[in-house]
Amino acid sequence: MNLIAGMVNLMDGMLTSAELIKPLRMKQLIDSFMDLTSDGIVIVDLEGKVIEVNKGFEELHGWTRDEVIGKVLPMTPKEFKDDVFRLYERIIAGEPFSGQECLKMRKDGSSFYANVTISTIKDEQGKVVAFVGIERDITQKKKAEEELKESEERYRVLVECSPEPIVVYTNDRISYANAAAAQLVCATTPEALIGKRVFRFIHPMYLPLTKKVQAVLQECKATELIEIKLIRLDGEAIDVEVRAVLVKFQGRTSVQLLFRDVTDRKRAESKLIESENQFRRLLKLSPEPIVLHCNGIIQFVNDIGNKLFRGNSNEEIVNRHILEFFLPEDHPRIISRLKQSLQTEEFLEFMGYKLRRLDGIFLDVEISSIYVHEHMGSPVIQSVVRDMTERKKTEEYVRTSEKLSIVGQLAAGIAHEIRNPLTSLKGFAQILKARNTDYVDIMLEELDRINYIVNEFMTIAKPHSVTYTENELQALVANVVHFMQPQALLFKVNLKLAVETQMRPTLCEPNQIKQVIMNIIKNAIESMPTGGLVQISMKQKNDKTALIRIEDQGIGIPEDQLAKLGEPFFSMKEKGTGLGLMVCQQIVKAHQGKLSIHSKINQGTTVEIEIPCHLTD
Repeated sequence: MNLIAGMVNLMDGMLTSAELIKPLRMKQLIDSFMDLTSDGIVIVDLEGKVIEVNKGFEELHGWTRDEVIGKVLPMTPKEFKDDVFRLYERIIAGEPFSGQECLKMRKDGSSFYANVTISTIKDEQGKVVAFVGIERDITQKKKAEEELKESEERYRVLVECSPEPIVVYTNDRISYANAAAAQLVCATTPEALIGKRVFRFIHPMYLPLTKKVQAVLQECKATELIEIKLIRLDGEAIDVEVRAVLVKFQGRTSVQLLFRDVTDRKRAESKLIESENQFRRLLKLSPEPIVLHCNGIIQFVNDIGNKLFRGNSNEEIVNRHILEFFLPEDHPRIISRLKQSLQTEEFLEFMGYKLRRLDGIFLDVEISSIYVHEHMGSPVIQSVVRDMTERKKTEEYVRTSEKLSIVGQLAAGIAHEIRNPLTSLKGFAQILKARNTDYVDIMLEELDRINYIVNEFMTIAKPHSVTYTENELQALVANVVHFMQPQALLFKVNLKLAVETQMRPTLCEPNQIKQVIMNIIKNAIESMPTGGLVQISMKQKNDKTALIRIEDQGIGIPEDQLAKLGEPFFSMKEKGTGLGLMVCQQIVKAHQGKLSIHSKINQGTTVEIEIPCHLTD
């Protein structure tokens, strides 16, 4: 740009010395000068009309030479043209105009910033006859400056608004602090810290560490996180983490400190230690047997737990694997439950197992576990182990009492129910004495009814042992549906099974579950004398419960009769006894499940059976 400006001055001198050069030679010189640069050069007369442009101007603005010759300031936006003419007047008056940023316009209407120098061209008498403008595109420079400005602004905002305290010091004196730093040391404003010695805020016991920090900064320009204490302006000591890094600030080598207030964390850690001590004391004094184990290895057992295991001391149990105390066939269930405990913040429901004490005797126990914390990166699980011996005896006594109560109800009902068929048999027997045997079929039918009642009675009344095993509930129900499909077709009923979600294995007595499903489907078939559809659907209601829903299109049950369902000898069927549904309810109850019935007249009945995936003893 300076070279071109010098050429303009040279041309100006040539124009005032006509005896040195001819006009034609002058034009050749001007053309040579203009083609020497990639900058845009434009010559305009006093009225702003373009006299000449170079190739740099054409490339910069997009016009050809022929398109702009004679045009009035085409490279200047319309709203700025009056300003340019006023500028020309000041330049004629002697005001210099060099290296100024101006907004210029291209042929396509777009604008750009250029560095502009304007000089005058004078005639032989020294009168200004034209202006020569030299333009250099500074779009990329402006863009870089703007980006730098934006970057610096983002950094400034980031530092000033950072929730982390930041301080810069030069020669031991604070030269910058953000608002968080002022708040950290109880200063009224960041400016109140400027000029103060940075080391006055360091606790005396940590001052020797600052020399090591300075040495580290000389070698690697940054330190690791260091934990120190600061003394605030109000005299209170606080715990902080700090990282130091060398920076340039206002042209001088400085140190930037990034602080993090860890006072609350240190207090929390102290409280945590105290809490853990209290936790251990509570575990030790708990009336429940408690075991803490990590990756299956027992880390702690309280005194009552040691008593349950029959250990002479806790050392006999600690560091042994918890599975050592249980039957091998229970190991998969225990492992599954321990994994499950890691996925919840609540105690899992209690589940029954056989525990082998150190003296070899097996106990019935129930266990519930919960994840409590981590130890060296591994999860620690707390398990409560309850001795179920006395409880099982009590429950067995209660079950016996309930059965005796049911027997009493059945006895009263049977006395009533058997009387009716016996009356018929007696009457028909008397008739047979005087007539023929046409009534024998009726007598046999009544006898069958008596036999059915007695069988149902025996199912409930007689004691029996039930073994629960893990079964695929979906397969059990599918077997029943397949077995009953032919019977359903005889009544023009179609059985449809739908499994809505993936079912989990369920701990149950398979034959009893089949008996329940078969009884409910049989009732559904018999409720549709003209045929229809029985929809059997299954889904996993949640992680703990499976749901079986059986819906029919039968005649329905009156609302006032629903509460009586399951009572002995109450039935909606002409020859029903009500005992079948009662047996179903007892089976579901024994599985710790729930059987509910919903019905609407002439719309059908829905029976929902909820079965837990695991039993709690």
